[in-house]
Amino acid sequence: MATLYRLIDVTPTVEAMRTAIEGDRLDRWEAQLHDASAWLGVPAVFLRAGKDCEATWCAVMARSTGIRVTEPKRRTAALLLLAVDGEVYAIAHDEGFRLLPEDIKDPRFGLSFAIRQVDPQQVRGLVAYTLGQSRTDIAIVPGGIPVPSLGVREYAQLVSRIGGYLDGTELTYSRYGRGKATSAEGGSGLRLRLGVEPGDLIADIREIGRICRELEPQQGLEFVEHLVPVRDTKTRVALDSALDDALGRFDDGAITIAVPADYISAYEEAVAFGVKIGTGGTRRVDDLTVVHLLDCVRTRKPGLRLEALREGRVCLFQHHAVDLVATKALRWIEAQLSLGERRFCLLDQSWYEIGAIYRSEVKDIVSRVISPAPSMTLPSWPLGVDEETYNQKLSESSEGRGFINLDRAYVKNPLKRRDVLEVSDHLTPDGTLVLVKPAHGRSGPLSHLFNQGLVTVQMLQNSAAVRAEFVRVVREKSGGSRCLPDDFIPRRLVFAIHLKRGTELTPETLFAFSQVTLAQTVKTLGQWGVTVEVIGIPDGGCNAVHGNVENAAA
Repeated sequence: MATLYRLIDVTPTVEAMRTAIEGDRLDRWEAQLHDASAWLGVPAVFLRAGKDCEATWCAVMARSTGIRVTEPKRRTAALLLLAVDGEVYAIAHDEGFRLLPEDIKDPRFGLSFAIRQVDPQQVRGLVAYTLGQSRTDIAIVPGGIPVPSLGVREYAQLVSRIGGYLDGTELTYSRYGRGKATSAEGGSGLRLRLGVEPGDLIADIREIGRICRELEPQQGLEFVEHLVPVRDTKTRVALDSALDDALGRFDDGAITIAVPADYISAYEEAVAFGVKIGTGGTRRVDDLTVVHLLDCVRTRKPGLRLEALREGRVCLFQHHAVDLVATKALRWIEAQLSLGERRFCLLDQSWYEIGAIYRSEVKDIVSRVISPAPSMTLPSWPLGVDEETYNQKLSESSEGRGFINLDRAYVKNPLKRRDVLEVSDHLTPDGTLVLVKPAHGRSGPLSHLFNQGLVTVQMLQNSAAVRAEFVRVVREKSGGSRCLPDDFIPRRLVFAIHLKRGTELTPETLFAFSQVTLAQTVKTLGQWGVTVEVIGIPDGGCNAVHGNVENAAA
């Protein structure tokens, strides 16, 4: 497998590609450059390099055993730069990625492809940062699992890498792989099998570019692109100024260290680190901490501290000062700052607003599921009537014709002895589950309602015992007229809600906390294949109440 990068700010000519990669790193590797344009049929530059160095364990074992030993190790690198459809790409083999300056890499190219082609039900690996917590979560599942099982907090975590099985790509290996499942891993680079022959290779790159340019993210992975860097120039300038001030104080825990996602492997290999900020030499340390990065910027004049980090470098070393990689010092900084009531986080050189996308998406979801034109009309909720009486009224009303009243009809809980579960309040003729709840001035009952919906679907999907019990309960409650299939799983859920008297249910009148809970419930159920609708129950008159209650009692 190779790693494919898309390069930015590089003109698609041989000369521009040569200029973009020239530097000290090529001299250290004694790299040889070749013009491969004639063979590939597009502007292309090929670099190959290899050098002998002492194996990293030699010095350690010499100190431990007193026996001096020198064993050579061969390090090789290959890097191919080529222009396809006006874009410049780089393909790295072995340690070829070390020849590529990080400043010209598109930082989310591989991720952009992955979320458009990886099967959301077969994700094999993921790296995510929790904003504001200096925390990196790494999940590796060789067999692949659905995205929800990874426990990603969509509004609080920035996904930087994702891998899994591809979902119907038209790449060379997919066509000629003899039925083998094709997988890819995407971050800044895209690691996957590419065609080898010039025609196949260029066709694959062209198809990858088309996918990133034209296709929408897979349903279930679209959240990866929802958390985007702050674009407003005025806000970014204000944040940079506030961070420059904080770098002079460095006493409130708002600035910590974070490992760039594309250098996690190099970080794990490193035995020492080098910090070079300013005109002084490189400071070598055994363990990199935020103090090492900020000690030499704290005393600089205001306005110059952040710039020093941008220009500074962090090196990762193996034994005998063999550098694994060198990166910008600012990439290793995570910072939390506030502008008024808004909270922001700096991660990998970009500012993100914590909660901005969260608020807008919650509003969008709630507005979508609380429809002004509901799919069913429910009878009004009379004054003074409790939930049990209303459910009975609903099943006897013309609006509830064909509904089976399952209120207080319980099934055994397979997870806890002597415990029971209420699956639903009603079952409609088309198999929709209807859950009813009054919330007269309090959000607590609605949290319980939404959680009941999650538990209901989860139990029916995953427990054969619960399904069997539910099928039996429906048959009994319907007098034998309704027989569900033994493998019944709901595909639609309706939450029927009555707010306090005189309040119509709208996205604006739903309690703020309940909006958050509802949005997460809708997203989770959607990933499980269940659609959700929320319907408001209107008020009923006082006179009608007594008549309805008496009729129900009679």
